Amino acid sequence: MKCLVTGATGFVGISLVDKLVNLGFEVIAVSKSGGFTSKGQIVHSVDFTCEMVPRSLLSNLDIVYHLGGIAHQKASLDEYERINFLATLQLAEEAHFCAVPRFIFLSSVLANRGSDHFTKRIDPYADSKKKTETELARRFFDSTMTIEIVRSALIYGPGMKGNLPLLMRAIEKGLPRPPDKGARNMISLDDLVQFLILIADEPKDHVRRFVVTDGEIYSLARLHDAIRAKLGREKVNSWLPLGVWSVMSDLYDLRSKLPIGTTFQKLFSDQVFDSSHLRNWKITTSFEDAVGKILSS
Repeated sequence: MKCLVTGATGFVGISLVDKLVNLGFEVIAVSKSGGFTSKGQIVHSVDFTCEMVPRSLLSNLDIVYHLGGIAHQKASLDEYERINFLATLQLAEEAHFCAVPRFIFLSSVLANRGSDHFTKRIDPYADSKKKTETELARRFFDSTMTIEIVRSALIYGPGMKGNLPLLMRAIEKGLPRPPDKGARNMISLDDLVQFLILIADEPKDHVRRFVVTDGEIYSLARLHDAIRAKLGREKVNSWLPLGVWSVMSDLYDLRSKLPIGTTFQKLFSDQVFDSSHLRNWKITTSFEDAVGKILSS
């Protein structure tokens, strides 16, 4: 099989490209930064803010894996619109023009809480993902190109970025145990990549959505206990009250120039979803299994 992977130098893209190459896929790698893969293959530089993947790279493909996009919260509304929404649709249109049979879009479970009325913003990132999903389904429902939308939970694994590594470093320095509040799903990088590869062998359909999690429910307290255990420290029974966490979270939001309440919502909200399943796809890892490699990465 021949496939194109955007976001090929990102957290998920690096792992996906390596696994595809190891399985014998012919892979065309694309990212904003360009460079080379771990196998020495060239990564084509494409900046979705101002350019599109050339049609020469989309010819004779079996799959487009679209992982490229922005997720950090400091992006402007215009950037989310241009990169997460408009660039994705343009890439899908170009893939359809070049008769690509399957287009796989890596979305997020956060799209579930995105706005249904796109003139009223709820969360710019979640809105951009949901808006893109909705338009992909509308445009390509009756087309010859199958659209696979993969809503991934928070992804953990060595080399990850974002708030979870910050939390791990804080716990290493003695951050008190939080109350056992909030619940969320996550997924290991290896299990997500395996899902993305297996979906390539699924029977073609018009448009499908999958929710991918490891089936576990994690609270901040569970993560705290797992990290302390891997550090060789005893589990503590005392915990810092929720009100104190609220104040600390708001102070972090102020320092980071985020809307007040953003961090507290991330830490203690309930975000639990029913996971989709594929034939032959099995969960191999929980956060407790992966935490050692994450800490040492």
